Amino acid sequence: MATVDVINGDSISTLHSDIIQTQILTRLDGPTLASTATTSSYLQTLCTEEKLWQELSIDTWPSINDPRVVQAISSFPSGYRSFFADSYPFTEHTWQSEKHDPPTGLISAVDLYYRGEIIYSKVQEMETEKGKSGWFLSSPFRVDILDPKESVQTRIRYPGGDYEAWVKDMEESMKLNWILIDPIKKRAANISSRKAVSARRNWLTGDLEIRFSTVVTAEAAEVAAVVSCGSAEAWKEVDEEVGGEIHVRDVRLQVEDIEGKCMKGRDSLVILQGLLDGKRSCKDDEERRAKERYEEYVRMKIQWRENKERREKAQDTICMIFGFSLFVLLWSFILLR
Repeated sequence: MATVDVINGDSISTLHSDIIQTQILTRLDGPTLASTATTSSYLQTLCTEEKLWQELSIDTWPSINDPRVVQAISSFPSGYRSFFADSYPFTEHTWQSEKHDPPTGLISAVDLYYRGEIIYSKVQEMETEKGKSGWFLSSPFRVDILDPKESVQTRIRYPGGDYEAWVKDMEESMKLNWILIDPIKKRAANISSRKAVSARRNWLTGDLEIRFSTVVTAEAAEVAAVVSCGSAEAWKEVDEEVGGEIHVRDVRLQVEDIEGKCMKGRDSLVILQGLLDGKRSCKDDEERRAKERYEEYVRMKIQWRENKERREKAQDTICMIFGFSLFVLLWSFILLR
């Protein structure tokens, strides 16, 4: 009896390989293409073509069509196929990194979408080597994709009126891919939650800050990619019936501890390395779970803050009692002499 592999190979081989590659395989997404490769040895050969995975990767993340990223991916074990296998799934921080040095020379490839249409792409290298910028490791970690005076024009408009409804729409419509690439270890990971986990107005700048978050529970930390959007002119008050074109004014990456403070460069890079080397998951509900993990982390932060306030109040009370007792004891000693 013929095996499944032989049967499938015989039936599919009646089609010319060029037809299969150009008319069939190019229409498949990454997971389907990987599954197709397991059905027969003939299809496995066709599905592992480098050009096929290159086109699929660039179509998924346009920013990686950059000479610096192309050079980095060329050193991966299986080229674009390895890169896609690393970057497409969600990553988890499961790497024990206490005894390892922070990574160097990381590359960020960022793609920002609004309602499925790409509005901004950029590749940026992190200068983290001690010899070039040793201050990076001991300073608060932050990667700014946009220059301070730079902004990105978009087709997004704030129609005026119901600000809260517009904020909700922005949260649901924005999508961010932040691919982190380690050319030395030949690994990559999408460290963004893809879909936004929160959107709120910054009380100081007036801009709308949209957050994409990956929670690192083991370290009680959050890897946050924040996109700030504002109007071309000075932002108006929420209750005014105004509108206007929206610009992207800030795209940044930071690693925050449970207090919401930016962690230092060394600690942040170690956490990012943990995501690069962590387990991968391709479950369909990972985007929803990412937001649930973020909401649970926010509740944990609130609980931690409340416990801290209770401890500080208890310490203040003890200090007051001790000070009052010492005062009474001192006066008692003076009066009874």
